[in-house]
Amino acid sequence: MTNTPAPVPFPEGFLWGASTAAHQIEGNNTNSDWWIKEHSTGTHIQEPSLDACDSYHRWPEDMDLLASLGFTDYRFSVEWARIEPVEGSF
Repeated sequence: MTNTPAPVPFPEGFLWGASTAAHQIEGNNTNSDWWIKEHSTGTHIQEPSLDACDSYHRWPEDMDLLASLGFTDYRFSVEWARIEPVEGSF
């Protein structure tokens, strides 16, 4: 016998969406402090971001996927090291 939980109603206007963190999905953020930390000797980070899922180049596919899931909202970030790759240089 399987106990199926009762559906939880969501209010009208509820926003369905997803969120991401740039460093974790963009890939190759070589100017990022996190990239340096990931590749330092003795780091505790076991899985460096490397190419990640290459969302930096594949973002149109990501948007299509979100839309196909019926999401209407997406919260994302942009890796600061891409905006200011060298301190004081934008």
